[in-house]
Amino acid sequence: MLPMKKAPSLRIDLVKADAKLRAWRRKYNTPEKVAALHRKAILKHVVQSMNFEGQPVSMTRLRALLKQKAGPLVHGQSNRRPEI
Repeated sequence: MLPMKKAPSLRIDLVKADAKLRAWRRKYNTPEKVAALHRKAILKHVVQSMNFEGQPVSMTRLRALLKQKAGPLVHGQSNRRPEI
């Protein structure tokens, strides 16, 4: 077993970090903008996860599937989206 190495010390420039945070807050200054940013990140993670699971799907295909509207529920059917 290899000996553990001491973790490198991380120096953070607080002024630079604060400026970066303030710039982000100016850019994403509404709940709608923040939600859109999170949706984009989630889609990216879904694509990566599906590739990892051996069921690759493109970002374009995933967006197309998400844009499909679920029709009315008919007796004996479900509103589940089709398999990718």
